[in-house]
Parts: sequence; C-alpha cells; structure tokens
Amino acid sequence: MLTFYDIPESLTTEHKQLEKDIAGFLDGSINPVKFKAIRVAFGIYEQRLANTYMIRVRCAGGGITPLQLKKVAELAKTYGSGEIHFTTRSEIQLHGVLIENIMTVLRELKSFGLSTRGGGGNTVRNILCSTDSGITQDEIFDVEPYAIALTSRMMAESDSWNLPRKFKIAFSNNRKDTAYTQVTCLGFVAKILDGKKGFEVYCAGGMGANPILGNLLFDFVPENKVYHITRALKVMFDKHGNRRSKNTSRIKYLWKKLQREEFIQLFEEEYNKIKDDDSLSLDLQPTPNEAKETSLPIEIVSGENFDKWKERYVTSQKQSGLSSIFVSLRLGDLLYQDAVKLTNFLSNFGENNIRCERKQNIRLRNIPEKYLGNAYNLIMGLEQTLSHLPKIFAEMVNCTGAQTCKLGICLPRGLSDAVRDKLITSDLNLENVSDLRIHISGCPNTCGLHHIADLGFFGKVGRNGGYMYPSYNILAGGNTNEAGNTIYAQQVDEISAKFIPDFLHDFLKVYSEKKDEFKTYQHFLDDCGRDLITILCDKYREVPTFEEDSSIYIDWGASKPLSLKEIGTAECSAGMFDMINVDKKIIKDTQKLLTDSITTGEKENYLYIILHSACRMLLVTRGLDAKTDKQVFEMFMKHFVTTNLVDSSFMDVVVLGKLGLKSELFSHEDHINELAKAVNDLYSSMDDSLRFNKAKKEEEEPVAIQVENVKDFRGVACPMNFVKTKMELSKMQVSEKLEILLDDGAPIENVPRSVQSEGHKILEKEKDGDHWRVLIEKV
Repeated sequence: MLTFYDIPESLTTEHKQLEKDIAGFLDGSINPVKFKAIRVAFGIYEQRLANTYMIRVRCAGGGITPLQLKKVAELAKTYGSGEIHFTTRSEIQLHGVLIENIMTVLRELKSFGLSTRGGGGNTVRNILCSTDSGITQDEIFDVEPYAIALTSRMMAESDSWNLPRKFKIAFSNNRKDTAYTQVTCLGFVAKILDGKKGFEVYCAGGMGANPILGNLLFDFVPENKVYHITRALKVMFDKHGNRRSKNTSRIKYLWKKLQREEFIQLFEEEYNKIKDDDSLSLDLQPTPNEAKETSLPIEIVSGENFDKWKERYVTSQKQSGLSSIFVSLRLGDLLYQDAVKLTNFLSNFGENNIRCERKQNIRLRNIPEKYLGNAYNLIMGLEQTLSHLPKIFAEMVNCTGAQTCKLGICLPRGLSDAVRDKLITSDLNLENVSDLRIHISGCPNTCGLHHIADLGFFGKVGRNGGYMYPSYNILAGGNTNEAGNTIYAQQVDEISAKFIPDFLHDFLKVYSEKKDEFKTYQHFLDDCGRDLITILCDKYREVPTFEEDSSIYIDWGASKPLSLKEIGTAECSAGMFDMINVDKKIIKDTQKLLTDSITTGEKENYLYIILHSACRMLLVTRGLDAKTDKQVFEMFMKHFVTTNLVDSSFMDVVVLGKLGLKSELFSHEDHINELAKAVNDLYSSMDDSLRFNKAKKEEEEPVAIQVENVKDFRGVACPMNFVKTKMELSKMQVSEKLEILLDDGAPIENVPRSVQSEGHKILEKEKDGDHWRVLIEKV
C-alpha cells in the first residue's frame, strides 16, 4: 500500500496517552486549557457546535491515495458530518466528530497510513509542495520527494511537537513559486547551478494578522542539505523563540527581534554543527508517475461543454499520454458518496493520482488521456463540483469562518455562495477574468489566504446606530508569481458583507472592460483599480439603519442579526477591539470633513460626532455599554474624567455633549480634537489586561480582592461580561480567586473559554437555578 510518509512507532504510545488525556478531560482531572494544548497538537479542534470536534489529517505534499481518501470518507460518514473538507494547507478535515469517537477515528486513520499529528499546535505542520510537482512540463525538478522524506523525518523527531509556535515548510518546483515559499517559516525553491540540483532558501515569512515576507537565507544550497537546514532552524527556533507571547512567537517575529545579522549568527551556530554530516541527508524515494493498465470501458464524449472543460481544467503531463485534472469543489467540500465514486474510478489507474490543492480543490494526476471522457462524466456528476463553471470560481478561496470555527467573526462560506450566485446570473464575461484570485477570511487570521489575493477580504465587526453588522476589510494586489518577489495585498477600504456581491460585480465589469489596456492586473490596480475600489466602496458606504433594513445586519448564511453571541466563543476580545476601531475610524473620517467650505451647521454636527465617538470609544474597556448618547457622556465623565484617565480640562466640553448643545461646540473645535487625540493616546497605552500605563486614580489604588468576592454579571451581554471579568482579574494578585455569576446560554459558553484563553484557571462551573456560578483563579 502506497503511503506518502512513514508513521513513527511512537505514535501508538502517543495515542494511548491521548486516550488517557481525553478521559482526564471528561472526568475533570485535566483542565480545559491543558487539554486544548494536548489535542491541538494532534490536529483536533473544538467546533462551534457543542461537544463536536474537527480533525485535520496530514497529507505530505498534498498527497493521498484513493484507498486512503475513501477511508477518510467512510470515517466522515460514520463519525462526522458525512463530508470531507479540503483546506488551504493541502490537508483534509473531518468535521462534527464527537469526543468519544476521536480515538477510534485516529486509530483507523493510522491503520491506513495517515496521521493527524502536527495538524495544529506548536508543531511542525503539514509540509507543502507544488501540487503539479513531478508532472508539469516547466518544472526545474520534482520537489515532492523532499517534502515527503522531510515529513517522515520531522514526524519521527520528538522535538517537532513542542516548539514556541507553529513551524511551516514549503517546496516550489520552479520560479512561479506555487507553494508560496516567501510567506512561510522555511521555503525551498528548486534551482540548478552548474548542473547540480539544489535550492534557493527563504525563511521567517508568514501571514496571519501581521504578515511578514520571508528573507533570503541561501542563494543556493545543494539538494542534500535540506534536512540540515531544517534541523538547524528548528533547533535554533526551539532555543530562542518567544514562548511567553502566543501573538509574537512565530519565527518571523524572531527575525524581526534579532535582525538579520544576529538571526543568521544563531542559525549558523546550529547549522555548522551538522552541515558536513552526510548521514543526515534525506532518503529520497520518488513516487512513479504512471498509470496501470485497466480494462475499464472508454466513454467517448464530445461537444462544446467537454471542450470548454478541457480548456479550463485539463493539463497534459510531461509523461506522454497522461493528463492532470483540476477538480473544482464548492467551498472545498466533498460528500461521502462523491468521494466513493471518485476513488473507485481513480483506483483503476493506480495509487498515485490525488493531490490536495491549497485552493481547497483536488488535482488529479496520471489519468490516461483516453479516459478523459470517463473523468468528465464522473466529475460532472459530483454533487459539490463547480467544474462546469468558469475558473474564477475554482480560484476563490474561503475559510470556514464563524460557521464552525471558534475564531470566526463573519461567514465566508455563505458569502462565497452569494458571490457565485450573483456572478453566474450576470452578463459578465467571466472567462476574461478567470485568473483573478478572490480570497475570503472570516477574521484577521489568514486561513483564507487573503494577503496573497488579487482581491482579498477579511471579516470584522461594523457598527451602526448601536447595532453590529458583518463587514469586511478589502485588500488588493497580492502577488506570488515569482520566487523572491512576493508582494502582500494592501488594505484599501472596507464594506458591509451584504454589499460584497454587488461590489464584485461592479469591479469585475470595469476590470473586464479595461483588462486589455494593461499588461498585468497589478498595472490595472496601480493605474485605476485601487481608486475604483474606493469609488465602489463609497457607492455602498451608507449602511441603512436596522429599522430601515435589518437584513444588512444578518450575515450571508445566518438566520439572525450579528451579535457577539454569534462570534467565536474565544474571541470576545477581538469583537471588543473591532468596536473600538469603529469609533477610531469615525473620528478620523469626520475630522477630514472639517474644512473651511462647510456650513456652520455642518461643522457643529461633525464636532458632535467626533466628541461622541471619542467619549464612546473606550467605554467597552471598562465593561460599559451605553444605550443612549446621554449615557455615553455620563459614563465617560465618571470612568475617564473623574478618574484622571483623561485631563479634567475636558469636562466642560463633555458636559456640552451630554446636554446636546451642538451650537456651543463651534468655538471648541480645537479642544474636541485634543480630546480625540487624548483618547487615542490612552488607547495606545493600554496593556493586555486593559490597564492604561499613565497616572490614574482608579488603577493606582488596587483593591484587595478576597476569595469570597463575587461579581454578578447576570443580564450583562457578551462581550461586556468578559470585559468586566477581565477588569476584575486585572486588579487581583496571582492565585487570588474571583467568583462570577453568568446567565445560561452564550455567557456561560463564551466567558469561561475567553478567560481560559488568557491563561487563568476555571476551578468550578456550577449551575445554580437559572444561572451559573464560575470560580476563577488568577494565573
């Protein structure tokens, strides 16, 4: 049986320990924070639906056999949601697995040569390579054997599982850099120098909320040094990486901290110890790209649709008579019954014919050209295929978002469906824009690869008149077409989620009409494309009030308006910062309107807006949720002015706002702008515990919290209940205990997990009538 990596013997022992840890979690002897750290290293993630988990299956280089994929589909049907999801990490996922079935799934996967080890956590993650490696006409050489051999080596090393943070590796087979080597921790690009195979090497790149491009580590190294470089960087990262802060612990931050000279020095200290040890070179075992003989009857297909499909999705391999087929999947999903049909067909040609694409699709290989008709009929019969549509839909990428992910804010899957429905019913020439990459993430994390998109979107919280609505930031101009010259997409504007299908229709209409005037899409963006994005965002800028159109406040695929109850349960703080940023942007945009050309009445109104937003901006950090304008000003005076968080000289102008005396604000323009600046400066000084690093009466006199201290947060909605809890904990000493009262439902689901994500302990969680008592120990 073909496998794409070796399963280490230690995995059996690790599975036994994991089984004990699951039992310990269920009986309460292992706290949830510790259990999370254990399970995510095995690629096991808690999902939005209570008591269900997602399991990531490692696929080295994206490779998986028909037999293995069929087994995963059977497990998905028996123990999960009944479908397989293909990810942007060239892995596959099972969703909806109950905790009591996790070990059964893991052991069944192992029996078929598959592992989930390294599917998450602070580990060596799934190692990627160009999915056409070994078959494309224009590759420098086949890099897949290096990805497979390195996977086996890394999985066998115990120090691969407890690093400061995730460690990602990729191999590209030519200068087109289809594995994105400059946006990962360690990237290898195939290169031949003086007739010898080797690699150009990049390191310390990464996307996420703070994208950083990788740096050139070696212009050329011989092919037999791949392991030496990887080992040296892993050991150096293990020794010097930042384990104290999850948000700044990736290799990219270590480079940023040390700068090039010291980083290279520390790397070379490790590399020089092993670089001359040839015994460490990888044992490369290339997988033959061939098709076995079969008696399968040939299906003859012809016609315009068949020809169009071949033009879009079929490529001739460098192996004579064989073809590669790109299978476009709706949202990256493959149903059990479709997986069975596909794998039964592929088994006719051998074991080496499936690769998981980073764009959440499948690339088939080693398909005899005479069987393209069979493949066409099969693929067109799959329920989740988009292979009958223009390739722009195959280029679309979306993460799962808040539908299943606990970090999600918006619902990219619903949005993707809405975009597709809009575009396929339009009169646009979609073939003319088929190469445009539209990537969507549900939050600032980059599971949807929005930083390397032609047009990228990532979810955020918008706010209008006290109501939240799903919104997205728009980025443009990502470019990964040449190794060493990667460009991240730049943020251009923002837009309500409900307007994105119309926005994209309008944008693509103009781009399609003007495309021939420009050499590349980048030239179009530089000339007029970015301005077009802003113009279209202005067109859709005005968000109706909730009373005027409540549908704007309901995300695509959702059934009720967005609220922080609907956002990922461990992301209360993310929603809080989104709310702050709404007011920051209102202040900035409104200040631009204060010109000499406006009327007195307009100026008075603009000044009121700035004053109101400045006073409201940081109320959420004190756990305050003002329902009226008057409450905004009253709460700001009480919690910020009288506590000396902002200077008392601002009291008079805040009182004018409270009284609604807009006509009196005209003569206080400078003072109002100074207040806005003071609030922004205060926000900049805030630490992770929501404490402000300047003189303040409220926080200079910490209150000694007794063990019996109880805070009643019943009736307090998310995220205010979490913010209030966090504030109380910030006043406490390590090991002191706080008991809070929470409502049933979202509060008890959200707040304890958010508190645990901050590193504190939940000692007790007990239902008391219609509410809950939660005992927290500060850590």
